[in-house]
Amino acid sequence: MVTIVQLGSTKTPAILEMVIALGAEAKVVERGNFTNEIAQQSQAIILSGSPIFFTEVDFQPYREQFRILNDLTIPVLGICFGHQLLGLLNGAHIFRGEAIRTATTIRKTKEDVLLKNLDDSFTMQEDHTEGITLPPGFIHLASSDSYIIETMRHPTKSVWGVQFHPEVSEENGKILLGNFLQQLR
Repeated sequence: MVTIVQLGSTKTPAILEMVIALGAEAKVVERGNFTNEIAQQSQAIILSGSPIFFTEVDFQPYREQFRILNDLTIPVLGICFGHQLLGLLNGAHIFRGEAIRTATTIRKTKEDVLLKNLDDSFTMQEDHTEGITLPPGFIHLASSDSYIIETMRHPTKSVWGVQFHPEVSEENGKILLGNFLQQLR
């Protein structure tokens, strides 16, 4: 079962729809209901986006609730706010940047299984105003003209973050989420 953690995004139903369309069993769990027990029973976890700005809230409650993610050995994908959350849990810095709410060209900086079958430059929908620095030890996978850390990966685990929204990025998003779900097999 893929657990999709709803962090407040209106796009979360699109994540669920795409994951199911790609053949995986999935469920959405509201942030307030996400526990260590649910995390440990999951085959994979996807963290949604959110309208919340980490530059405007206390990160400590998120750190306490989601620290379990650093101990898991299952695949984890953070989308937008979820990407930022993974970064902050691993020592990245958050910054307020330019508001990007459009299709954007993303450029690979390194090959990875998450980006398999995507062109060296591909388009994804963006909808964010914050970005992160690369957490220490993480691998930088893709950039855009607007944000340097568009995609990253943990160096030894199946943990990725994407600043963009694959769930609303048509075929390219389907390819990326399909690549993520391949890690379950």
